[in-house]
Amino acid sequence: MVSRRYFYNRRGFSLIEIMVAFTILAVAFIGLVQAFPFGLAINKEAENTTEASYLVQDKIEELNSLGYGNVNVGIIEAKHRLSDDPSNYLYNYERETIVNYVDGSLNEVGEDQGIKKMSVTIYFINAISKTEKSYNIATIISEK
Repeated sequence: MVSRRYFYNRRGFSLIEIMVAFTILAVAFIGLVQAFPFGLAINKEAENTTEASYLVQDKIEELNSLGYGNVNVGIIEAKHRLSDDPSNYLYNYERETIVNYVDGSLNEVGEDQGIKKMSVTIYFINAISKTEKSYNIATIISEK
């Protein structure tokens, strides 16, 4: 015959212990779930910045290929959207291109001294803060 003592000595989990354990697991799970959207936003921000660098480099290479004499001075492109089609990925980017004469110290001057500074800026919306962000590259081209 099994004594009563046998039933009282068996150790198990009480309802309170189980509820505490589930609460701890739920809090940890919610924290992990909330981290995923932030991680996706960081990835999108990196993608936007990389694409902006490619777009800037593309325009710089296009201007370089024209040669010194064929690159006009002034605002080559006012800030404008790269695509009018919202389904095109370029719709989210705007570009501005400015070319100025500079001297040997890279100070802007009004007359041609054989050096031009090309500045290309891409604007896009930051995926994390939802504010406008810009990516700029400036380079010089000289007469040969």
